Amino acid sequence: MKNWLSWIVRGSVAACIFAYATIGDPLLDAWVSVQSFEQTAPFETDFDSESNWDILDDSGPLNLAPSWKSRLVQQQGNGRFGRETQSDSNRAYQRDHSTTLRAFQESVGEKWMSTVQVLDKKRQVALGAIVSPDGWIVTKSSEVPDRTIEIRLWDSTKAEGTVRFRRNDLDLALIKIDRKDLPTIQWNTSAIVRVGGWLATTDVRQRPAAIGVMSVSSRNVKREKAVLGVSLGFALNGENGALVESVFDGSGADRAGVQAGDLITAIDGVVLSSQPEVMASLKGLLAGQRVDVGILRNGKQVLITAQMMDLNNSLLDPTEMEVNGDISARSTGFQNIIQHDSVIVPNQCGGPIVDVNGNAVGLNIARAGRVSSYAIPAGVVSLAIAEMMTAVSGQKSALDESVAQLPLESPSVRTSIELPTSADGIVVESLKPEVILPNKVRRP
Repeated sequence: MKNWLSWIVRGSVAACIFAYATIGDPLLDAWVSVQSFEQTAPFETDFDSESNWDILDDSGPLNLAPSWKSRLVQQQGNGRFGRETQSDSNRAYQRDHSTTLRAFQESVGEKWMSTVQVLDKKRQVALGAIVSPDGWIVTKSSEVPDRTIEIRLWDSTKAEGTVRFRRNDLDLALIKIDRKDLPTIQWNTSAIVRVGGWLATTDVRQRPAAIGVMSVSSRNVKREKAVLGVSLGFALNGENGALVESVFDGSGADRAGVQAGDLITAIDGVVLSSQPEVMASLKGLLAGQRVDVGILRNGKQVLITAQMMDLNNSLLDPTEMEVNGDISARSTGFQNIIQHDSVIVPNQCGGPIVDVNGNAVGLNIARAGRVSSYAIPAGVVSLAIAEMMTAVSGQKSALDESVAQLPLESPSVRTSIELPTSADGIVVESLKPEVILPNKVRRP
């Protein structure tokens, strides 16, 4: 009997030692998990309950980077942040770790106080920059809807805001809130950031939202065709409209909830009777533009608001979209932009970026890939803001309900390099050849 008990005890001890060596101490992991969340949560823990509700809204994912996950929960790619497996024990030297981000707080300085959150239905849709002490804010236009929104300031207070002006060529929007004596961003148009230089994306807290390095100091990004992200076929049984045969992962249709088998019967209130009519109705829309899609689903009429997106290879290949994660609906059609490799998400666009010396050198305007983000240089964005403010002041009233628009192309932001439009009958459309994946066709 003693020998039998001895073997049981020895076996149990050996099993415990093996388990501890393999998976670690569960109690220690739990403690690491709690501390990891407290250190890397998007907002400081001393915010009030209302502020926390805006961030941890049950209605869907918000501005939560994967950095808060402990080694109890290992990320295996969810179509938003990529496939990499992350653990707290080996992330201390990564760029999105809280300790690394805190190292750039001194560079950010007080620029974070000039950064705002743009909220729609309690969810962050973009960041923004305060450009005038009397409540004028600039942000990314295509992420902000045409209705009253909320602006959260650096001190966690909120104010209602409305879009007063949109500039489509730069995808910028000018928002007005009823506040005074706000800290404004000071653009440095003479600061030079060389390729490989560090950049920090500001947030509404002292710690930056992300850091990265300059990849390209100035480049043009060709405007791509805007798509809804569906493959359309002909309606069956004599029905009117176009049949949704498939939906591309990560597209505007996918995000809005369009499903395979739906029958599209109307676009923006216009009833359409055939697949060619639906195709023609979608053809002229722009990336970032919201469209009301009338759908017949299981015999019931459904109205879905979806967003048009740029056509690129990521939309044509589900694997590429899963690796890249979410991209901005409008991520092409920019001139003389800065490219950097900061890993941000679409709702972190619209705010300032600063260099290691604390100079505000640009404004993030698009996430184009997993490590490819675009920013408008300080010189271009400051001039554009001045032009928008002048245009707004020329309106009948600053409280006018109409939203002004500038043309899609503005002479003040065109590239200084003039390319020939044709030579011996050959039309020059782009310096970069278009790449289409094998066996893939363009979809509407």
